[in-house]
Amino acid sequence: MPNYETVFILKPVLSSDKVEEVLGKVKKIITSNQGTVLLSDSWGKRRLAYTVKKFKEGIYYLFSFSCDGKVIEELESFFKTTDDIIKFITIKKEKTIRKKEEKPALTDKQAPIEQQTTQ
Repeated sequence: MPNYETVFILKPVLSSDKVEEVLGKVKKIITSNQGTVLLSDSWGKRRLAYTVKKFKEGIYYLFSFSCDGKVIEELESFFKTTDDIIKFITIKKEKTIRKKEEKPALTDKQAPIEQQTTQ
């Protein structure tokens, strides 16, 4: 199954019980469709770059999960219809992680001039 990440911003005026309720619904949408939540991270209350729905701050959350594509439609539908969420974005992550390629060692002829020794 493909991996996805979603970041959403909740209204800053929500009680902790209401926040937990929204987080529970998000997890339920993912897990009820054979998805797996890999990471759930709270970034806390932060100032927004610009005013969104008359709010200057928001409570940020990051979810990393794997699921079928149909779950994304259901999840984004929930985000759009819930008044407690003021902004969201979901991205599909690459399946494989690219490793850093090692650079081959330079030979004497390829080395910069200041490193070459003269005889």
